Amino acid sequence: MSKFSFTYAAGATFAILAGAISFNTSAAYAGGGAKEVFVQDYNFSKPMHGYSGHSGNYYCDYQRLPTRKCVTNANGSESCKIVGWTLREMCQ
Repeated sequence: MSKFSFTYAAGATFAILAGAISFNTSAAYAGGGAKEVFVQDYNFSKPMHGYSGHSGNYYCDYQRLPTRKCVTNANGSESCKIVGWTLREMCQ
């Protein structure tokens, strides 16, 4: 009987802890403070613009990032050239 009581108590303790952890994460999401963040990259040959503002329940912003190709010259200096552009969309 003693072994059964210990196993039952351990299982009950685990269930209570799992429920408490689940309740804490649910409470954070229910408060509206935690939203998923979406990041998407789009590649172009020239710089492009994105719309910064609200899209549904999310606020989206964009960054234009140059894609560079660099080569080292014979004298040791580095020369870089922009070969494309990445438009990074971030929504939260």
